[in-house]
Amino acid sequence: MVRKTSFVKVFLMILALAAGCFGQITACAREAFACTLWGAAGEKVEGGGTLVAKNRDWTPTQFQDIRRVVPKEGFRYLGLFATDEEGTGLKAGINEKGLVVVTATASVIPGEKRRTSPPNGISTAEILKTCSTVDEVTAQLDRFTHIAYYLVADKARVAVIEVAPGGKVSVRVTENGTLAHTNHYIDEQLRILNKKVSKSSQERYQRIRELLSSDPDGYSLDDFVAFSEDRHAGPDDSIYRTGGSLTRSRTLATWIVENPANGAPILYLKVANPDEPQKTLRLSLDESFWKGAPRSDKAASAAGEKPTA
Repeated sequence: MVRKTSFVKVFLMILALAAGCFGQITACAREAFACTLWGAAGEKVEGGGTLVAKNRDWTPTQFQDIRRVVPKEGFRYLGLFATDEEGTGLKAGINEKGLVVVTATASVIPGEKRRTSPPNGISTAEILKTCSTVDEVTAQLDRFTHIAYYLVADKARVAVIEVAPGGKVSVRVTENGTLAHTNHYIDEQLRILNKKVSKSSQERYQRIRELLSSDPDGYSLDDFVAFSEDRHAGPDDSIYRTGGSLTRSRTLATWIVENPANGAPILYLKVANPDEPQKTLRLSLDESFWKGAPRSDKAASAAGEKPTA
């Protein structure tokens, strides 16, 4: 009888542990869909122009690299791609006209519902291939059907586009200000969709807004780099996330573009691929870059990119 009771207790303990582990795995999966986007324009940028940044957070199962894409039709672009066993996706990009696009997941919407959005909407790659300005992007909001958040910028404007279920889309544009986004809806009419907002998304949004109000004289590329490394709220809730465990989401890449009022855009990229040394790259996206001038092996390998001619 004693043995039977002991077995029952052990069995119940195993069930409890399994349930706890499942809960942790589920929470971890929800937290995987996380990124922080922010930008500044006009007087909020030292010397004018725009600055755009994205910290890409994911579980350490994907590898990032940058690729220069020369499509058969449309503008050439440089993209940040992430690859895992399910395939490869474009996560951020800038085209030869200086249009920047970065995205974040609308993780307050269940994954099943996000994946059922119409497949014929405009994609990040199509935006980069066909648009040269923010105005050209916002003129076709009816084509935004993929449920997600977009931050787009040219030399003069920064815009945030929120895409919700049912074809609902909101846009905010600034020529002299700052914008930011994490993983929940900000637009007043779309906030009703924020049924389950993670602590991380709230903390990161509040923190980046705080940092973007700290310098009335305007921000530099180095300021945005410093923001991207902010660890104010610990391993799981900071702008730069290190992950509270080996399987939790962390910052795998930082993509920042300085697009000055005069001169070529500059890309700052930091990549932290799993089980590899962290790598950084600063690259001037001048005319010679887009024309296909040879890149040095050192510069190309800094972010895992294959050298191109």
